Amino acid sequence: MLITPTTNLTTIGHYVKTATLYYVKMTVLVTCTSVSLLAMNDANADVNDNQTVASQSIASQSVGVKEQRITDSGKRAVAAEKAGNITTKYSDYPSVIELYSDDELNQLIAENTHLKRVRADECQLVADIKVRAELVKLPTYQFLWGDMLAWGVCVDKNAELGIYFMRAAARQGLPRALEQLGRYYVQGKFVQQDIERALPLFEQSAKLGFLPAKVQWAELLIKGHGSPYDYQTAYSYLYNTVTADVKMHNKLTILLAKLENLMPKRVVIAAKNAAKYN
Repeated sequence: MLITPTTNLTTIGHYVKTATLYYVKMTVLVTCTSVSLLAMNDANADVNDNQTVASQSIASQSVGVKEQRITDSGKRAVAAEKAGNITTKYSDYPSVIELYSDDELNQLIAENTHLKRVRADECQLVADIKVRAELVKLPTYQFLWGDMLAWGVCVDKNAELGIYFMRAAARQGLPRALEQLGRYYVQGKFVQQDIERALPLFEQSAKLGFLPAKVQWAELLIKGHGSPYDYQTAYSYLYNTVTADVKMHNKLTILLAKLENLMPKRVVIAAKNAAKYN
């Protein structure tokens, strides 16, 4: 075959054109790959940022919001059970019952309806109550857990452990725990009867304003227990009490009159004057 200069130029042009197209293709491929990698990095960064924000958001949420997540999870468990999903167990999910706030539990304890409430909630909060008593050491939950153990409400009865947690709550100054322990010592319930041991428990609870403790302390003093030096203080606590309960008001009036009979007039006046500044 005869090769002319024209043929050589055509061949060279063909190779140049092919090389140029290959270079362009490779450039486009590299550019696309770089863009893809940048997009992936940006996406990963967004995910990490979102996870960080989510973590911060969860950490900053209120207790009520966190408890709502527990409630929602529990509702899903109930729905799964009703749908016949045998692989889902209710116990695998948190309780659908919202935890009691400290104020709510204090109110239940003051009304002596705390155990009734635990039963009404079908014992679904036992694990949560135990954690808050044993690990968090909240006095209201220590008292509730102790009462549940002492009476065997939703748990196996264990009076010794129950009294232990009641004492733990009393040491933290929970008025109802102090009063209930004092009452148990008076009655000899769970513990050996020891009225003298009950007196300081009633006194401390009365000092914190718990009305049942004020009444029981005064009654024991009137019966001759304790020291006459405590008459004035007990009188002051009763005299300073405000109540809308007519029966309780009448009871306080009778106790005050009995204490007055045990004290010199000047001491009665001093007790009334002391109450004015409380």
